[in-house]
Amino acid sequence: MFGYLLDLAWEWHQMGSSPDDDYWRFLVSLVDAAAERWKDPDSGIWEMRGEPRHFVHSKAMCWVAVDRGLLLAEDCMRTAPVKRWHTARDAIKKAVETKGWDAEANTFVQSFGSPEVDASLLLLPSFGFIPYDDPRMVGTTDAVRRELDLGGGLLRRYKGDDSLEGDEGTFLACSFWLVECLAYQGRIDDARQVFERAAGTANDVGLFSEEVNAQDGSLLGNFPQGISHFSHVAAAVALARKSG
Repeated sequence: MFGYLLDLAWEWHQMGSSPDDDYWRFLVSLVDAAAERWKDPDSGIWEMRGEPRHFVHSKAMCWVAVDRGLLLAEDCMRTAPVKRWHTARDAIKKAVETKGWDAEANTFVQSFGSPEVDASLLLLPSFGFIPYDDPRMVGTTDAVRRELDLGGGLLRRYKGDDSLEGDEGTFLACSFWLVECLAYQGRIDDARQVFERAAGTANDVGLFSEEVNAQDGSLLGNFPQGISHFSHVAAAVALARKSG
């Protein structure tokens, strides 16, 4: 969450609402926490059961927190431990690009040392950690589709044992994240097909659930689900921008 909060603070600043003294002290505390705690294992964006792991998405979001902190400090001419933050940002980047990268499979992985992929990897370029068209991100996008697609672009979040019985549905936001990656990689036809498949799961008044059963189309999980709608809008914007 450090990365999400700092990214929003940076966007808010760009819209004309720069941090005052109290808010800046709060943001500095968040960046310091990310710079200090990024090495710690956690349960990841999906709050997975079992032993904490070094999730690539979590590390990348710590990088986002430090990166946005540096941008804010420079742009707002605020006092901050920028040398320490630069060191942390570089260290996080190096760790993810080495320990979180599988050169043989040509993909980033769910967590350090894991052979599995995770749909949250599709978010890496949306926060500027890596360009959408970087060959490593193209390879990651392809790996996520290959390993997690249950039909026409409907993706599950991850594979592997989560200590829970039964199978979950496909997670709609992940499909829309895939649309963004494909669109910004110039694969417009693929992006549009996935978008139409995912958007077609809405109910009769246009509301999305959290998950969908890829076999029968039944809506599963939380309903309506905010992240599904936010991701739907972002995917539509990406398609509009790249379709010319």
